Amino acid sequence: MGLRLTRLAEAMMRRDFTERAATLAAAVAVGQSFAPSLLPRKPLQQAVVTGLSASLVYGAARTSQSAIESAAELVVPGVDTQSFNNRKVLAASANGIAVLLGIAVQRAVPRRRGEPVKRATVRTLGWQLSAAGSIGLGLTGVAAAVDVLLRRTGRVHPLVVPTGFILGSVVAAGEIAWYRRRQPETPPVFGAVAQGMGVMTGVTVLSVTESVTADAVAGLVRRVAPGFAGLAEPIGHATALAPLVGGLWAGLEWVNHRTEQGGAAVEQAYQRPPTSLTASGGPSSGIDWATLGREGRRYVNMVLPAKEITAVTGQAAKDPIRVFVGLESAATVDARVSAAIDELEALGAFSRKLICLASPTGTGYVNYVAAESMEYLTGGDCATVCLQYSLRPSFLSLDRVALGREQNRALLHALNGRLRAIPAAERPRFVAMGESLGAFTLQDAFLHEGTAGLHRAGIDRALFIGTPAESKWAEQWRLDPERADPGSEVVEVASWAEWLELPADIRERARYFLLSHHEDPITKFSPAIAVQAPDWMSRGADRSPAVPDGVQWRPFTTFLLTTVDVLNASDVVPGHFSARGHDYRSDLARFTSLAFDLPCDEAMLTRMETALRRRELLWAERRVVAEQFAQARESIQRQLRSWSATDPAEQSTPSAPVRA
Repeated sequence: MGLRLTRLAEAMMRRDFTERAATLAAAVAVGQSFAPSLLPRKPLQQAVVTGLSASLVYGAARTSQSAIESAAELVVPGVDTQSFNNRKVLAASANGIAVLLGIAVQRAVPRRRGEPVKRATVRTLGWQLSAAGSIGLGLTGVAAAVDVLLRRTGRVHPLVVPTGFILGSVVAAGEIAWYRRRQPETPPVFGAVAQGMGVMTGVTVLSVTESVTADAVAGLVRRVAPGFAGLAEPIGHATALAPLVGGLWAGLEWVNHRTEQGGAAVEQAYQRPPTSLTASGGPSSGIDWATLGREGRRYVNMVLPAKEITAVTGQAAKDPIRVFVGLESAATVDARVSAAIDELEALGAFSRKLICLASPTGTGYVNYVAAESMEYLTGGDCATVCLQYSLRPSFLSLDRVALGREQNRALLHALNGRLRAIPAAERPRFVAMGESLGAFTLQDAFLHEGTAGLHRAGIDRALFIGTPAESKWAEQWRLDPERADPGSEVVEVASWAEWLELPADIRERARYFLLSHHEDPITKFSPAIAVQAPDWMSRGADRSPAVPDGVQWRPFTTFLLTTVDVLNASDVVPGHFSARGHDYRSDLARFTSLAFDLPCDEAMLTRMETALRRRELLWAERRVVAEQFAQARESIQRQLRSWSATDPAEQSTPSAPVRA
């Protein structure tokens, strides 16, 4: 009996030790996955984050602990033949050294603002090494305690066997309880944990399947081609992962194809081109309406008529000019830019008071609340020009950023040249705006130039809404504002209240505005946060007020939580303006007035905002009604075809009555 118990204790120091360490780390990760982030999460989203986070941490911890054990075996060969005490001492020593080495790496490459991702990755690997070593030390201590218990009593409690799971569960429960006190809307714990374990199980099955397949292929390579024995493991893993990678690639291509089809589709509410003489695709336009894409057709059809402007402002107005060049309107960048300039000329844009370059999001969407605010504020005496660079949503259009940047640079050059040909006294003011990926592609047209690039392009004022974290122009300004903005003309605020709190001298100099909500994940998400602690989660002045105190950055987990925040960022209700997440509609009328230097009084702002809400809701209703009507008509036609009948609308003479 004593021998059997001794073997039980020794099992804790053998091959299952790495699994225990990984299980402990994964259980702790379950608790960390409930940490509050920028926006609330839905129960299913919480379950997916919990499962993926636990799976990733399990894999990282197991790999780290295996590396520690392998290093120990290289130093002291034949570990399995050593006595239990010797193995215990060796494991404690190896994990202790790993902790010290991990801490040394972290101190050797301390965190710096604007540091390269490679440097952050080295520091994160050091953190992972010290974390794995700490877990190993803890489990080694438990094994030593079990050994002492055996020697003194000859008994061991059965709960000691799943040590990693029990310890991790206790820590996770404490973390979840602590987080729930700081974010009451945390999703239900038990359901999310259960579903998360299901996700983790699925990931584990895939991992085990890949490992078994890779081992089988590697064994086959060693037998069939001994000369490639050294490459057997890589070949095995490559073969096992090939179907998965191929499937993911095919899936991404399918998603891209479907979204591009949707971006080019004609919506039922916009079957016909606009009747306005001042909109692309209309009677006076040289651009084919069919080439504008879904968002382009929306934008030109929703142009604000002069009579609606007058109804709100009480002043005489003009029909605003809206120029939109779709991705399919011309084959090349130069051709699209040339088409835009020709369209501006044809519609009379260069005789207007204000010209605005609007850089769209990935689908080609231009924020119509900002555009209409500008049209109200100028009495319609303005023109907006937009070049489309993608048909996909922004998160699927990151590979089109370079094209968007190139188009904006070419259009800016052409516009600047055309405007300089106009006498200064008659020249329209030139402003710019961009939202989300549109802000990114417009800002990066001035990369490494700071505000000097905006001056060079002749941009008098600019409004950037929800600038993505990946914008290098914005990053350069934040890291070194004195160099990028020597005149202190750029200002970043989250709300109108924050703007009013700024010192008067800063407000007087401001010409280029970044509107960025504290809880907007688009302005904070970057792949780098998987291995690099972002400024908005630091302990200093750069920490976002949207992140509760005590919540810390964690590799993998923070990345997953912020990814979910991105998915929830643009959940909007037509006609109900909000100032949260990536929804900036509530403040846009005020900031459009401020950013473009188009002053108006409070009464005018109130009337504008009421009209903007009503107009947005009206267009949303039209789209829903048109879509429902089209679906109903299609359903009727299918039913008639199933009866071998014809559409009554197509019948020229009444049919004979049908007898019962």
